[in-house]
Order: sequence, then C-alpha cells, then structure tokens
Amino acid sequence: MAHGVGLTKGGRNTKLHAVCDAKGRPLVLLLTPGNVHDCKVAQLCLEAMPPSAELVADKGYDSLALREWLAGRGTQAVIPPRKSRKIQYDYDAAIYRQRNVIKRMFRRLKDWRRIATRFDRNIKSFIGAIALAATVIWWL
Repeated sequence: MAHGVGLTKGGRNTKLHAVCDAKGRPLVLLLTPGNVHDCKVAQLCLEAMPPSAELVADKGYDSLALREWLAGRGTQAVIPPRKSRKIQYDYDAAIYRQRNVIKRMFRRLKDWRRIATRFDRNIKSFIGAIALAATVIWWL
C-alpha cells in the first residue's frame, strides 16, 4: 500500500471515493488503495455531510450495515441489490437514474490528463491535483 496503491485483479491501482451534490460538484473526496472495498469507506465519506433524504449509490455500496446506518440517519438508501443477495431490497428506479450525476463528475475529473493517467506517484501530489481539478469543476 505504498503511495496509496493497492494490488487488485487489474494490477496496482488507487480508488477515489466521492460525494457530490445534485449539480455534480464534488463535496467529499477520499483516496484509498484499489483493494479497499467501497462499503468500508462509505460511512467515513458520508459522515462529513449532513443527513440527506436519499443516497443514490451503485451496487458496490450494497451492504446491510450501510443500509442500517443510513436508516438511522433518516436517509433512504437508493442502492440496487447485488444479484447474489438472498434478500432483494426494493429501490426507487426513478431516483436511481440520477446516479449519472456522479458519473459525469468523475468524467470531468478525468478530463485532466494528469488525473486520468495518475502521473503523480506521490499520494499527496495526486490528491492535490484532484483537489485542484475539483475546485475548478466547482466553479464551472
């Protein structure tokens, strides 16, 4: 895990976890090694935000512990269940379509070649470049 890089099936990688608003502006950014599961850092990212009515996330965030924690905050989890889950939870498909907002935010971050190709080998320099790009995205 040197320099924030972890071994994954695809090789050495990092993972950027983010929370954005309805306009696709990044609010919380967290960089972890690529072998860290999404659910392990979801609560950490969300604790930095005030509770919201809904949380829209993909199947990678489908865990009972996260769902219970969100319910305790008064937040509805709009997360589709994994196919292998024994209990298939219902979710609002109309609200789930709004997940494209975070996908567009990541796409705007990857417009910066330095971030898309991870030129920076030092984790501090890399998160600094991400923060700079996020600041520019916020104002555009």
